[in-house]
Amino acid sequence: MQSSNRNSNALQSIFGIFLQSMHTPQRVIETLSRMGVSVSVHAINAAITSLSAESHHAIRALGQTLLAAYAYDNFDVDLKKTVHTVGESEDTLIHLTSGLLFPLQHGVTREDLRCSSTLWANSPLNLHVNASMALKGGWKDLLKLHPDSLDATGLSRRDRFNSWKMLSDLVNFGPLYFRQFKDQLCNPETVEAIPIIKTPILAARAMHVCNSTVSGNIRSVVELLQQGGI
Repeated sequence: MQSSNRNSNALQSIFGIFLQSMHTPQRVIETLSRMGVSVSVHAINAAITSLSAESHHAIRALGQTLLAAYAYDNFDVDLKKTVHTVGESEDTLIHLTSGLLFPLQHGVTREDLRCSSTLWANSPLNLHVNASMALKGGWKDLLKLHPDSLDATGLSRRDRFNSWKMLSDLVNFGPLYFRQFKDQLCNPETVEAIPIIKTPILAARAMHVCNSTVSGNIRSVVELLQQGGI
């Protein structure tokens, strides 16, 4: 377990970063470092600085492709003090914002995202467009994305799925007698399969912003775009 080789100290490096994340006192880390269990405090700080720089460059490279999606959410941190003073009433709860960036997959290009003019031309907020000419849609329009037709048995695609679902529930959750037909149950009909792709996710730097207000949401978006190099 003990290793003093700088080229083979993966376990000590990971354990040292873990100790740093758990706010372990530096004296304890240095003691464990001399025992060969962890790396030194200086090595931990150097590793975190290097990882932060690599993450910064990766986020900017992804953001400047203009093919990245942004997500953010709030989280709270309670910075409790170990030494309290008489009459102290300072709030120790800090409101922060975390952010994530991930690339748009499935062959999305910049041209696919050039739709702002079309959206504005059909927006009810655009005073220069006749309201009667603007496109109005609802949830019923979603039913027209994949036109359905009846098969030879008179069943629609929805009917065939409901039939498959009933058989699946009967085989998997019904009486034990129907378990013998599990091998004969095929997969449901594929309409438009979306290929499974592993999406890399990059964590942005935490922001000292409370996004529970309108101004906080604006600041969160602006700072995320700044981190993305936009």
